Amino acid sequence: MNPLFILLQTSELTEGAKRMAATDPHGWTLTLIAVGTVFSALVILFVIFTIVGKISMRMEARNAAPAKPAKPAKKHKKAAGSAPDAEVAAAIALALDAENGGDVPVAIATALALHLGTSVHDSEPFVITIRRNPSAWRNPALNFRKNPNK
Repeated sequence: MNPLFILLQTSELTEGAKRMAATDPHGWTLTLIAVGTVFSALVILFVIFTIVGKISMRMEARNAAPAKPAKPAKKHKKAAGSAPDAEVAAAIALALDAENGGDVPVAIATALALHLGTSVHDSEPFVITIRRNPSAWRNPALNFRKNPNK
């Protein structure tokens, strides 16, 4: 036998292990302590991550909240996404035409039409399809060795 192994068996370092082996020969106590420690650590991590997530969501919502705009002189209340009045649209078009050529107003008008209209997003069926491309790696006919003609 190894002399170091004999020394460790007789030293005071293994008294606790010997006492545990005598008290609990199947190791259920040690198993329960280990499982309980891991489970409680997971619960603590879950609580910490939940709290940090809620705090970060609140901070993001607070930062993303738009600043309150100044009160307008006119008290026009329009529904979100409604088209501007004809007078306002004509004034904007005249001002843009006077400032720029024709490219910028067309781009702004297109952006407004896409924003206010329903053609911003396309309808998707939410079905994922996977089409496998043909490959020589998956061809069973090429996996077998062909015998040469004799």
